[in-house]
Amino acid sequence: MLFEYAVEPRAIGSSWQNFRYLIEKFGFDRGRLISRFPGKWEREVYAAAAQMKPIERARLEIALAQAKQTKFIRSGRPYDAAHGTWFQNAAAQHAISPFHAIIAEQNPTAIAGVVTVDEVDEQHPLMVSAHTWEVERVGTTLAVAMRPLLTSAKTVLFVDRFFDISRASYQETLKACLDVINASGAAGVRCEIHYCDHDKRPPPEFVEREAHKWIRGVLPTGMSFVLFGWKERAGGADFHARYLLTDVGGMNVEAGFSAEGAHQKVQLGLLSLDLTQSRLNALERKSAVYDLVDPVLEVRSDGSVHRI
Repeated sequence: MLFEYAVEPRAIGSSWQNFRYLIEKFGFDRGRLISRFPGKWEREVYAAAAQMKPIERARLEIALAQAKQTKFIRSGRPYDAAHGTWFQNAAAQHAISPFHAIIAEQNPTAIAGVVTVDEVDEQHPLMVSAHTWEVERVGTTLAVAMRPLLTSAKTVLFVDRFFDISRASYQETLKACLDVINASGAAGVRCEIHYCDHDKRPPPEFVEREAHKWIRGVLPTGMSFVLFGWKERAGGADFHARYLLTDVGGMNVEAGFSAEGAHQKVQLGLLSLDLTQSRLNALERKSAVYDLVDPVLEVRSDGSVHRI
């Protein structure tokens, strides 16, 4: 699962030992994400590290820069320095819109949901994050489970051998996911759908002619997605596993993106960063793993379809 944590800048930045120990606990592949609370959280950490040795502070700065892509998530919560300390702000927001947990140097008022630095380990109940779990096969439920990836990525790939934008079951999940991206306020997110070509799939000309009907009410204004069809190579890798792949991390979607109803469950699983990148590489336009079926089609929210 993907959980959001508020991490006190002073707690993680108080020493190189604390920073190194805590930062490695987070990432889209670990199921734990550091909330950017406040919005300039990294700057607060760097300021808290003022007493470190110069070489340690330099290492911290590099590590923070590297962590931006795979360990942080936008908070969206207000932060008011006039309200008090970081801990007081975090506690106030936790009461309104809870983090999974708050990690802090101390917990002076014994607030539930706070883990002190000394208590942090993989076995602490608030630090446990299952790497595989099940959710109902409902579009909005799938989108909620995928939200941290969808709202943090610049590139999003829906990979499903049978993904078919003409079917309502796929439209439901696609709409829910695109709505999440749109609501996050992220601009310029590239969305792609990758599927395996087969004899029963309609030809590109049919998709070009009919897509405007299928995506009505699915694509938020100003958004688009790109359709990639692939063929397996004789003696090569199969195109079977279903994934949500992004530039910040990925997950396996065992039964695929089709919304079949709450009576069915789909297993989700976090991918390692290396595996995510390997799967992204396999789906590049000049793939060395599969054969691309031309043309590649971009479907826009106004209903127009373009060969790209």
